[in-house]
Amino acid sequence: MGLFSKLKDYNIELEEILDSKYFSSNIKSLLLSMVYKLEVSYEDYLVVKRFVRSKEDFLNELVETIRLYCDNVKTAEPDSDQAKLLVKNNLRALTNERERSILVYPTEIDLLYALSDISPKYFFINDTFAIKELIQQSLVNGYNINNVEILKDFNGWSWDNSNFDKSYNYVDNIIYVNLILMLGEKFLYEWRTYGSTRRDFISEVKEYINSFTGNDNFYKYFLKTIYSFSDGPEKEKAENKLRENKKLLREMENKAQFLEENKKKKLALTKKIEKLDIALNDPTILRKELNKTNSRLVEEKKIKSLKRYKKMLEKEKITLLSELSEISMILKPSNYIEKKRSLKDGLSFLECKEVSTDLLIALQREFLIFLDKRLSKMKTSEEIIDIIYIARYYSKLHLTKDLIISDVDELDDKIDIIFKKAITMLCKLGALKMVSMDVELNYEIIRYALNTRIINLEETRIAFVRETNSVIIKIYDKNVFEKQGRKKMQINKKSLLIKDNRKVKLFN
Repeated sequence: MGLFSKLKDYNIELEEILDSKYFSSNIKSLLLSMVYKLEVSYEDYLVVKRFVRSKEDFLNELVETIRLYCDNVKTAEPDSDQAKLLVKNNLRALTNERERSILVYPTEIDLLYALSDISPKYFFINDTFAIKELIQQSLVNGYNINNVEILKDFNGWSWDNSNFDKSYNYVDNIIYVNLILMLGEKFLYEWRTYGSTRRDFISEVKEYINSFTGNDNFYKYFLKTIYSFSDGPEKEKAENKLRENKKLLREMENKAQFLEENKKKKLALTKKIEKLDIALNDPTILRKELNKTNSRLVEEKKIKSLKRYKKMLEKEKITLLSELSEISMILKPSNYIEKKRSLKDGLSFLECKEVSTDLLIALQREFLIFLDKRLSKMKTSEEIIDIIYIARYYSKLHLTKDLIISDVDELDDKIDIIFKKAITMLCKLGALKMVSMDVELNYEIIRYALNTRIINLEETRIAFVRETNSVIIKIYDKNVFEKQGRKKMQINKKSLLIKDNRKVKLFN
């Protein structure tokens, strides 16, 4: 069998799934077209962004989402009531996980967004986080936009993310991209799909980044940025929880009184649980308790079934055990101190006076500090080239409609430092061609050459045309002209190591 016979044909697999679905012919055609375009675009996406899932993993998951979680897909045609509903709410699509239904604009990009949105996602976070729902909401949005990028910014022959679409949340996108580039796609996949409550992913994120940077700055700005840019009912719920925490913190300031009150609560809870256990294990006592409860209720609210009453008591017991566990935990001295610290940290959200955009920029500054620290630990040219790709890709991401990362001077300066370090390391390893013996000039020219949207940087070629007091720098994607620029400089024999009009590969 040849190589291509071993490759999976996702269109054939999708067609087989669609045969069992009651989709219209237009929907089926749209789905098949979407998968075809993903196959065409994915290789370029993988080259440019680097730390992403394999095409096989991505398409497998997508096809499984269609098979398992989509029974009804309808398109909102232009000027229809459905389209007006989407426009009014500034949505790409409406998804209903319970009914496994999708309402979407009739485009491959919007359909991909809807499928990403309807696929199951957990992003488990401990209940101790007052802004738990806000973090989960941000990560889900970021995941959806991250998937759409494949079709939105790549078309099989070019990469272009310059078009801004206000219906995408670019803040959530850049936060999610930060995490992918720092932690890797495998970690995000595990976090997104992990159903157990035993793994503390947030703590793992904090510890891993701290191992490079030596501080928790990224972690703190990560939480503050999510809180600052959030709105709606989930934000209101988080604010109420934070106010409750503020009240709890005030109570904890008087340690002796707080501990004494909680010892009394623990004793009272223990007695309640013991009483419930007696009733649950003795049908006669259970019946007496049911009659006693019913005697206090009006007729329409009386509990008719002993079985139902038992389930109510079992549910009450679980709640009481949870409260007892939390009180027992906080009564331990080390836990008491940690609880106070975490409450104080959490209240920094409620009392945060920093401007949202400033927080987002500060988060990106910490991301670049991490990237710089990671680069310092790299030894091979392959690892360093990955950083070159990441820095280039990242520098072109949108912060706002009119602002990309490299437009922010503070961030662009830090990106420049990373490029300079990476280029120097690659030149020393012989992976990059030296174009000048002047270290600064060598860097400036190579940096200019790398600031392109050429998909495969290893195919970049460079040529010079010397003039009296300047040089024209020409950049090619293989043999296709990409761009050129003029740099004023005094020319001498050591200025440039490449002859005029000689096209040479930048990477060795």
